[in-house]
Amino acid sequence: MNNFRILPVLKILSFILFILSLTTFTLPLFYSIYTEDQEILCYIVPIFITLFFYSVLIPVKTVKLSEKEALFIAVSIWFIFPLLTTLSYELSGYIHDPIDSYFESVSGFTTTGASILTDIEELPKSLLLLRSITNWVGGVGFVVLAVSFLSTKMPVGRAIVKFESSKIIEERVEPRVKEVSKIVISVYLMLTLVQIILLLLTGCNLYDAAAFTFSTVATGGFAPYNASVSALHNVYAEIIITVFMFLGAVNLQLYYIAFKTGSIKRFFADSEVIVYTGIILFSTAFATFILYETNTYNSISESLRYGLFQIVSAATTTGFSTADYTNWHPSILSLMMIITLIGAVGGSTGGGIKIFRLIFILKVVTGEIKRIIHPKIVYKPYIKGKPLDISTVNTFWAFLSLYLFSLLFFGFILTIGGHDLITSFSASVACITSLGPGLGEVGPASNFSSFSDFEKLVLSFEMIFGRLEIIPVISFLFVRNL
Repeated sequence: MNNFRILPVLKILSFILFILSLTTFTLPLFYSIYTEDQEILCYIVPIFITLFFYSVLIPVKTVKLSEKEALFIAVSIWFIFPLLTTLSYELSGYIHDPIDSYFESVSGFTTTGASILTDIEELPKSLLLLRSITNWVGGVGFVVLAVSFLSTKMPVGRAIVKFESSKIIEERVEPRVKEVSKIVISVYLMLTLVQIILLLLTGCNLYDAAAFTFSTVATGGFAPYNASVSALHNVYAEIIITVFMFLGAVNLQLYYIAFKTGSIKRFFADSEVIVYTGIILFSTAFATFILYETNTYNSISESLRYGLFQIVSAATTTGFSTADYTNWHPSILSLMMIITLIGAVGGSTGGGIKIFRLIFILKVVTGEIKRIIHPKIVYKPYIKGKPLDISTVNTFWAFLSLYLFSLLFFGFILTIGGHDLITSFSASVACITSLGPGLGEVGPASNFSSFSDFEKLVLSFEMIFGRLEIIPVISFLFVRNL
């Protein structure tokens, strides 16, 4: 491999894995000790494995990463780190197939929320807590989380952050990448703490409040109960979870700007947030009307309660549920799939194509219509005050083309296994957008256990594909002379 310094790369990679292990396994470890559930080894072993590898590589001299080396770290870590939670699931003995364990792990860290578990409540509470924490850790992004802990003597610069799909840290703040990473983590922790407190005030116990919060702010969707959020039987908890799903789907950099300026005006002035809020309000009104008109629920208030929750869950790509919506009117289900594909605001923990790309499409289409009507007009589209140059436009179209092709390709792969069209393509949508549950055999009352091991590996790859927004993975797989 040309100019690829393997030992320095492995040192930084092992350090990030160690930091992520401490973040992921420490709380379940303490909870396991507290409850005496005999699962301590599930959490100690991964921590010591990463500590061992990092300690071996400590003497290696640290260097500033090239973009190829950063790409290797930023992408490979999403394939490697889930192996550690796979080990935890296997050591517990509650998931017997390593492929199932890996699928569950990848689903957690990519904040997809898809599961192979037929009885979630069979698992020990410490293991269920681990599932929710995988959502939380993956939500903010492996690299952004780890960079806040990296020593100034271990220079990662802009390169390693460049390929993190969350795009929390934009180029104009890259010289202070570590400082901004810490601020983002602080905001993430604040949202987490506030939601836990609010859920406690609604009557939830501390365990439920923490488990649901970890999955909510990450828009992940893992729940410690088979019935998801409906198991709480608490309308106030549903409202709080709805609000924080939305907050998690807003660009986390807006929180940084609010912190820096001491003002929240940017939240209300941001074009993405305005469009996103409009989509949710329209979709909720439509769903509420249809649910009431079709007598799915007996009152407007009940229709609004369930319609709002599922629309926000779909739009944020969280995947929580308070009802088995597979029996709802097809127009609502199709709308949910559409807003899931559109996804959340760019730079958030949510998935999907993202709102700024929707705005891009609308602006380009508008521009073409104007050119047809007025051939002599010179029209240059802008997004957030920035003109779209040819390079940016080409990148947009490349992403959209790859995204839609991947969705169709993975859906087609599933049909080869004999699954019906609704199951196959809704599963593909659910995995690439990080939604989790789909329709048909993978609806909210079902799971992904019916797929073969090969299909689960394919879907695991698709989840990582979607979480990293495709292009970095394509570059990782096909770059030459790495």
